[in-house]
Amino acid sequence: MLQSLCNTQSEATIEKTGYHIEMLLKILFICVLLTLGHASEKEQGKRGKGDSACTKIGGICQRTTYLCPGRYLQGKCGGASARQCCLQDSGAWDSLCAGHVSNRVRGCDKFGCGGFKAKRGSRIHRGVDVVCDDYSIVYAPFTGTLRGQAQPYGDASTIDDGVKLSNSAYCVKIFYIRPYQYRGPISKGDKLGYLLPMQEQYSGVTSHLHLQMCDKSDPTPFI
Repeated sequence: MLQSLCNTQSEATIEKTGYHIEMLLKILFICVLLTLGHASEKEQGKRGKGDSACTKIGGICQRTTYLCPGRYLQGKCGGASARQCCLQDSGAWDSLCAGHVSNRVRGCDKFGCGGFKAKRGSRIHRGVDVVCDDYSIVYAPFTGTLRGQAQPYGDASTIDDGVKLSNSAYCVKIFYIRPYQYRGPISKGDKLGYLLPMQEQYSGVTSHLHLQMCDKSDPTPFI
């Protein structure tokens, strides 16, 4: 009955109802609420369908004005562009090196420091160095696909090898390792390869592997 009144546009029809102005305003107010509620339900339905790419990787779709204790991923949420996928992935990756129960960022030695954006003369370190022992087994930090060889220098030196690993949430290049394979699927914790002899190349350096996100962002929150 309310909806039929909402759709009534003829003054004559309204007068015939015998309602006072106050009652008419109340009815119109209810009609507005019903209309807004219906639109909201439709929008929520659209969002729900478009959010699956985010929720299936453990993320939450929300406006970027809200704090995200991790990082935002674009293109995985329905609705407005301001809604992005918040992936709370602090410490989400497994330990990389055998003999180390956790991923420890290399400190400073005579060759430099291992943190993200550490200064290297005129250069900036665009990755993170994780402490590892020469020839130690290196494990896959997350489940994904190996996407080919990744070389830090391209000079065929002793430690000039590595691999690119990615999935729907992460893409990282792991340098200074000799992978057992360069392509194909791999699961979190599987043997990825072994660390190349850093001491042969840089005697006295803290042996480590190098993690570099494909988009050059900071991998520190994930390790």
